Amino acid sequence: MEWIVKTMQNSPELAIFLTLALGFAIGQIKIKGFGLGPVTGVLLMGVLIGQLDITISPTVKSTFFLIFLFAVGYSVGPQFVHSLKKEGLPQIAFAAIVCVCCLLTCWAAALIAGFDVGNAVGLLAGANTISAVIGVATDTINQLGISDTQKQTYINQIPVAYAVTYVFGTAGTAWFLSSVGPKHLGKDFAQKT
Repeated sequence: MEWIVKTMQNSPELAIFLTLALGFAIGQIKIKGFGLGPVTGVLLMGVLIGQLDITISPTVKSTFFLIFLFAVGYSVGPQFVHSLKKEGLPQIAFAAIVCVCCLLTCWAAALIAGFDVGNAVGLLAGANTISAVIGVATDTINQLGISDTQKQTYINQIPVAYAVTYVFGTAGTAWFLSSVGPKHLGKDFAQKT
């Protein structure tokens, strides 16, 4: 086992592709109709493999993050633009309300839990599945007037908190909207056969 770890530490590209392969495979597994999906599977494998003290260059990190953002934008972008043509103003107002509520909720949760900047940013990005927060926060942290060691500590905490909370941001939201939300509203949306 030790030689595998050493090999991945010496060739971090192997760790990246192993993370992608194993994460995608785990994401395909379904238990009683529930599966993590490829994105969550890769994030969880990234957290696990990341514990092996593998150093990835910042350029590679940025490149893969930008590829991820491009892929998400490419798949969702046309639907977003099309929906703005029909009902633009109400959607913009709703989006602004959701953004403010997400920010305030995560800020309050981070204060209550005693999180530092890195974990708070990861919480915001993962719980709300807003990946772009990672890039913005990384740039902002790099501009802070603190030591380089402290900056790196905060930046390294972001993806871990993101990966952990992303699971709840996706699965928790789906569960809430399908189970708790309708009951709270007094509605029964179950299909009758």
